[in-house]
Amino acid sequence: MPKVFSLPKELRTKKISKDMFGWKSIEVFDGVLVFFNENKNNKNSILVMVPKSVVREASRRNLLRRKTKEVFRLNVKRDKSVDYLVKFNKFAHGFEGGLKGFFENV
Repeated sequence: MPKVFSLPKELRTKKISKDMFGWKSIEVFDGVLVFFNENKNNKNSILVMVPKSVVREASRRNLLRRKTKEVFRLNVKRDKSVDYLVKFNKFAHGFEGGLKGFFENV
């Protein structure tokens, strides 16, 4: 059976709400904020927000989303149940290392 390298659908959050911006937050890299909150689902989930005003090209926005989800998939601790919102305030080269360290230590 082949390995699956995608992020399972149950680990994705689809809707954004104003409550998410009231969660605990930390700036993990210059221009990259991570909001996080405990949940009761016994699963970690992630939502990546890259505004069009920050990155104009759709291909670059999608690239940031894909890279962020991959870092999350590889480094998040499975024994916790936390929802994450990753918000980009500007295009950040090399943000993967900062996110990797954050998800490993949370």
